[in-house]
Amino acid sequence: MAAKKRSAKEVWEAIERAAEEDEMERVLAETPEEVDAGLRSHGLDPAKVRAKGKALAERLMADRERLAWQIEAAKAKARDEARAKVREAKYAGLGRDELLARLAAAKANPRFSQPVAFMFRNHAPEEATEDQLRGMLADLDELAEDEPGS
Repeated sequence: MAAKKRSAKEVWEAIERAAEEDEMERVLAETPEEVDAGLRSHGLDPAKVRAKGKALAERLMADRERLAWQIEAAKAKARDEARAKVREAKYAGLGRDELLARLAAAKANPRFSQPVAFMFRNHAPEEATEDQLRGMLADLDELAEDEPGS
């Protein structure tokens, strides 16, 4: 199978990336003396540039440590969303009667009678749409997963 022909924009972006990578390799290959000479040739004080760079790195590392919980929260959210999709798909092929029967069975279960009653606090099960019923069953699955010892 032939490779997809790239657009002019994609070609240009690839050229720019390659040029940036080449420049990065060139700079990384320089000795500290060559870096200092290059900075001086542009009217910069190497000591001041290093101090600013060090301060920036310290601030970024502090921010990274302070905000690490957000990364973990995003990972947990992604895991929960993936689990929710799996739970909802479990009930996708069920008709209304089967959904209502499963909710009735859950209501008869002492572990879930209170959550099911709460789900229908404002309306009867028969008033819920099939999507709402599927969501409720998925919520009950989540409760079961979150219980200790399950």
